[in-house]
Amino acid sequence: AVSVSNGDQYTCDAFIAASGASARTLGVPGEDELMGYGLSTCATCDGAFFRGEDMLVVGGGDAAMEEATFLTKFADTVYIAHRREEFRAEDYWIDRVQEKADEGEIEIMRNTELLEVYGSPAEGVSHVTLARNESGYPKENLDDPETETFDHDVGAVFLAIGHTPNTEYLEGTGVGMDEAGYLETAGGEGGGQTETAVDGIFGAGDVVDYHYQQAITAGGMGCKAAMDADEYLESIEDTETVATGAADDD
Repeated sequence: AVSVSNGDQYTCDAFIAASGASARTLGVPGEDELMGYGLSTCATCDGAFFRGEDMLVVGGGDAAMEEATFLTKFADTVYIAHRREEFRAEDYWIDRVQEKADEGEIEIMRNTELLEVYGSPAEGVSHVTLARNESGYPKENLDDPETETFDHDVGAVFLAIGHTPNTEYLEGTGVGMDEAGYLETAGGEGGGQTETAVDGIFGAGDVVDYHYQQAITAGGMGCKAAMDADEYLESIEDTETVATGAADDD
């Protein structure tokens, strides 16, 4: 049975998990007020709206490097704030960012964390407050005299600190998940790519895909899941038909 938030329960023979993934946020002051008004979690969605502005990307993984590189198409300067000295990203993306930095399009702010975002829904983002400590993780060391806090003018802020798949409701069902909570599906070629370890449960979109995370790729996977579910329903219908026929013969 499937239970929903209003207390209703439904039974089904096939279930497609397509509940997406939620972008992680920092919980800093100004974040909730300015989300969608100069603060974003998607550079490809919103970057072009801030053409000519200085932009800040927060993060140190592949997503942050990719978004920073993408934003150089629109920004005056892209700043990357990362709380440690070393990035977690693959060498390919680090090299791409360094090339842009050498060209003056990106400025890297290591051992730096975002403390607050300023602005208004009417005017957008005006500036941010950052903290820097050469030992890293400055927010954990705000009382350290070596930690510097400072304001920095930017017109847009992009958070690229990962996503959390919305799969908590599937815990205990027997479907496979990785350590981050993304569903494990059959993959490969041919039919059944969206099948999980539980018969009748299929995964599609950002609950499975932690790499592309685009509407068009999620939509394509959703189509695959619908086709896999349809084939599954036909298979159990055929099985039931055979079983009924055998019972009638008896």
